[in-house]
Amino acid sequence: MTMPMRLSGLFLLIIFAIAAPLQAQVGLVSGTVRSADINTPLRDMVVEAYNAAGFLATSTLTDSQGRYLLSVSPGAYRVLAYDSNGIYAVSFYGDAQSFESSEALSIAANQTVIADFRLPRGLQITGIVASSTNGGGIGGAVVAAYNLDGSRRTFTDSNADGSFTLVVPAGSYRVVAYHETLSFVPEFYRETTLFVNAATVTPPASGLVFTLDPGVRVHGVVTDTSTGTRPARMQAIAYDMQGAEQYRTDVSLSGEFNFVLPPGTYKFAAIDPQGLYQTTFYRSATSFASAASVPVTSAAVTPPVDIAIRRTEPEAKVTQWIIGAANAQGGSGTLQTDLWIYNPSADAEIDVLVSFLRAGQDNASATPVPVRVGPRQQVSIVNVIDALFGTTGTGALRFESNAPFRVSSRTFNIPRGADIGTFGLALVGKSLGDSHSFGTLPGLSNTATTRTNFALFNPQPNEIKVTIELFAADGTRLGTGEVNLRPSEWIQAGMLALTNLPADTPLASGYAILTSTEGSFLAYAATVDAKSGDATIVLLE
Repeated sequence: MTMPMRLSGLFLLIIFAIAAPLQAQVGLVSGTVRSADINTPLRDMVVEAYNAAGFLATSTLTDSQGRYLLSVSPGAYRVLAYDSNGIYAVSFYGDAQSFESSEALSIAANQTVIADFRLPRGLQITGIVASSTNGGGIGGAVVAAYNLDGSRRTFTDSNADGSFTLVVPAGSYRVVAYHETLSFVPEFYRETTLFVNAATVTPPASGLVFTLDPGVRVHGVVTDTSTGTRPARMQAIAYDMQGAEQYRTDVSLSGEFNFVLPPGTYKFAAIDPQGLYQTTFYRSATSFASAASVPVTSAAVTPPVDIAIRRTEPEAKVTQWIIGAANAQGGSGTLQTDLWIYNPSADAEIDVLVSFLRAGQDNASATPVPVRVGPRQQVSIVNVIDALFGTTGTGALRFESNAPFRVSSRTFNIPRGADIGTFGLALVGKSLGDSHSFGTLPGLSNTATTRTNFALFNPQPNEIKVTIELFAADGTRLGTGEVNLRPSEWIQAGMLALTNLPADTPLASGYAILTSTEGSFLAYAATVDAKSGDATIVLLE
């Protein structure tokens, strides 16, 4: 459910009975306000016009015949009428169910537009908004009633003691309480943070209680990556680390969004209900798994969670990585990577750009080599680092194309001194959506016959820090370490060295937890047979 823009402003009372001469270059909105039940004119009803940005432009009261007159500059306006005494409920132009769904009237200079209103009898929803920390009432909280389709019907402010009275037409609603300036976590009735989980309230209803927890404010801006503009009608979502949606809010017309969240760790996304933009997570991630996590604590100011989004494209560029490749001499033989690129298209050849991302350095500007693959064909490249790049070393491989493709590899060890074949492992292409900011590596060991290496790769355009925690099978934490990865940097190192433990630390069956709050990453663990040099690989999940 969305938290809508608050319609606010000072009332400018323009009494119809004292109409003043109109100046040039203005338009008029005129009409009559009547009761919906017996169709009688209603006196002293408030009629307001809001501009395209959602701010109050002008306001007036009806006369004894229910008539009103508004003078506005040329433009588009939404108009509504309500009873400040609470006998009648608010009505939007055209009997719309919400302000946002009402028609915007286009008003030209020297034009008069007729807008009549029928106000339904109001029913009351009453209750109190209180603080969970001391039980005291919270004054100035916003209490809003939403139609069951998710659009907001009306709102009110709580009194100094936290009590409130909402006036709504007959129907069914979901009700929320929040505060615009104080840091309280919004709450839907009953005791939920999401509209979809809220209880339905059918007025008249009394005794609604909202107990708001203190929270931390999180601010962000949504921008279009190609134009730098801030798109309208976007929504922002805060997820917990298990991927469950916890909070949702509208993005304002200025591109800004605000949350008040309990302390914790979250992932944030911007979505477009119209489907014009791709759903995008913080730090330009395209999936929950690859999104950077953001710690939110009451002890520190959370930095802005700005999200840059892209328009939906039918054929966006495809990028994949093989996060382990070699052409090097190893301790027990020669390491080599063979590669296969497959084109699934039945009628078009594709070009795939392949880049070697050498271990231990920033590879953002690595020079690619093109590989052309015919329709429904597969290109096989033996010893790819030598064949395409004419070099030796270890690292990762990046693949880019404007069309879908599949890539897989086999990295293997050719033992010295014996004609016994090869020992190897397979790695397939991984996308940014396969990366993680939190994950585990199970089945780790360091014994007389095995050792374990970790490989980590940063697919992000920014530097990230990854924290590694190593645990025994019973959950005892053995060691911890941090790795800084530059853009497109790949490293491989011993598990114990990366967690600051002695090389002879025994570990029969352990696991590691890897996390980063700065971006997602790809990783694996390779447990190596000390005699053959063969490795068993476990991918981060």
